[in-house]
Amino acid sequence: MSTSDDSSDSGIGVVEPASSSVPVSSLLEEEGTVPFLGVNDNVDAEYPSEIDSFGERYVTNDSQSFKEALTVLPHAGEGELWASNEFVEPGDSDGTVNVKVDEIRNVHGLDVDKLEERSGLSLDQMVSMENPDTLIPISTHKDIVDRRRLALRTLGFDVRFRWQIASSKYTPGNLRNFFRRKIAACQKHGAENAFGWIRHYDWGGSVTITTIYPSKSYEISQDENPEFDFDNGELTLATESDTDTQNGRDGEDDTITVYYGDRMGYDFRGRQKLWAKPVIYIPSVGAMIPLPYSGTDLSRKHTGDLMGDAIDWHEKILSRIDELTEEINQEITRARLVALDFDQLPFNIQEFYSHLGITNDKYSEKAADQAKRFASPSNKPTLWNLQLSLKIAVLQNYNGNKAGKTYQEYQELAGEILRHPATQITLAKEQHRIESEKNNSGEDLDTGATRPLQNRLKK
Repeated sequence: MSTSDDSSDSGIGVVEPASSSVPVSSLLEEEGTVPFLGVNDNVDAEYPSEIDSFGERYVTNDSQSFKEALTVLPHAGEGELWASNEFVEPGDSDGTVNVKVDEIRNVHGLDVDKLEERSGLSLDQMVSMENPDTLIPISTHKDIVDRRRLALRTLGFDVRFRWQIASSKYTPGNLRNFFRRKIAACQKHGAENAFGWIRHYDWGGSVTITTIYPSKSYEISQDENPEFDFDNGELTLATESDTDTQNGRDGEDDTITVYYGDRMGYDFRGRQKLWAKPVIYIPSVGAMIPLPYSGTDLSRKHTGDLMGDAIDWHEKILSRIDELTEEINQEITRARLVALDFDQLPFNIQEFYSHLGITNDKYSEKAADQAKRFASPSNKPTLWNLQLSLKIAVLQNYNGNKAGKTYQEYQELAGEILRHPATQITLAKEQHRIESEKNNSGEDLDTGATRPLQNRLKK
């Protein structure tokens, strides 16, 4: 940096480094939520009237399309990874190096005498025969470099600009361009008025994209003559349960509105899967529920050549959502009419949540309180009530890392209760039995015993 020749204390003419005058957080945020409305700049999209578009997940003043929101993602490229060689330093003349022979001889755990004996060469002879580098290329690992942060680092800002990948075969694709192909898929499906939000962590190294399609909305009414086969005494037909509008009911015509959508994500930090899951969105409470999906795996690699079938992949997801709607709508109808009778179970509602893997007492307590509040009688909440109360409790109270595995599991559990209630009851009973046996024997519960949920579900 150059400065003025004036040595006075006036400060006139002194050039301050950019890094000391511009906060880097105003240029690039390490994590955040970027909302979008409409898939393209040319789409005159608006939020449906039943959407309460308040909060960070919704566009407020200036419109921002999905295409514009994608600029938050890094335009990443593959970089080289090097290790500094502490035993080599530059020599006195260009192109020469000096090897620190004495330091090599004193490395703990390296028997130089045996090395010399077996090689038939002295340490000095070995050094004279080699021309070692001060930097050693690492061929077993790769870097992904964020060009935005690399530019900031060049200008003096102290930012980490790379993600290190423990694989020499990793070749990242251009995910910003890949997600732009979603626009064409939405146009083909008449879903251009979609809205949603991009949630990014680690400067875009970990990303989830939620897209909701108002064009795929359904009004779900109560079945006046429901027919259910109750396999056991814990499930019962609800009569007055779950009537509050906060649980997704209209009150007058006894219907709820649900939108279908999808949630996609990737992670540069060693995971090479680009995943996608169907979701439902309940506008009356602003809650998004990921749905467990047992059909064809919707995930794919996010490495190598992504663009060849990008539009087809996005279209496939939209088509799968259309195929799911009838089945899911029936399950929602059932979930609103079938109650779980906790008088017939060996645990209460809070314990039900904790047995399924909600190990934080705050979240399970909040979810149980809400479920009881909107159930009539309070100890017979509907399946719809149970899953929605959990989702809202986690959404409103979670304080941990929302990019972490635990948060994702908590999010997905609501969908498991909705779609696979019998499985959840069985899991809760089994976990209750395990904990009771351990408590009666005086043993301490280990982590594996208290968190069986998603590992068992995914087997």
